[in-house]
Amino acid sequence: MVDYIRDEEEQAERIKEWWQKYGIATIIVIVLAVGALLGWRQWQEHSAGESGKASVHYETMMQALAAGNADQARGAATTLMDDYDGTAYADYARLALAKLAVDAGDLNAAADELGEVADNAATRELEYTARLRLARVQVALGDLDAANEQISRTFPEAWQGQALELKGDIASARENWDAARAAYGDALEALDEGAGRDRVQMKLDDLKSQS
Repeated sequence: MVDYIRDEEEQAERIKEWWQKYGIATIIVIVLAVGALLGWRQWQEHSAGESGKASVHYETMMQALAAGNADQARGAATTLMDDYDGTAYADYARLALAKLAVDAGDLNAAADELGEVADNAATRELEYTARLRLARVQVALGDLDAANEQISRTFPEAWQGQALELKGDIASARENWDAARAAYGDALEALDEGAGRDRVQMKLDDLKSQS
């Protein structure tokens, strides 16, 4: 019984010593941990709220594009670029503005928007998309060297068919018929069935009369 009481007293003394030595630091760690957790939750809630607002503007932009309402689409795109710069939403906005510029015949403005996305895209997928569209615009502008520079990069399989088609377009514009046929043939092998493949087949068929 005496040993038991002594053990209890020793444990109490050790706890007292430990608390005097580490107690304040422990409280600080707990407070910081709780503060960090609360801050993380607040940031998540804020981020979710901002993402929700951006998605509304994005939907407005896409619906306006589908309806052919260029002014409304530009307004929504401008909001996305101003308020959500550096995000994928801003990149989608620039892609939309590029499409509107092409529709209006302003290829230089389209190239500017696409170049911005290609060089500063929020994701690699958006970069690949922007580069291929930029190359297509540059071919239309007659800037074949710039277009060739865009497609000379490495593209994943999902974009490979489009890159090969553009390679054929550049060769065809330079009247390098053999290279164009080879590129279009490779594009047909890389592309799935659909409008893109049909378009390339038509381009290849058009070259039959070229020597």
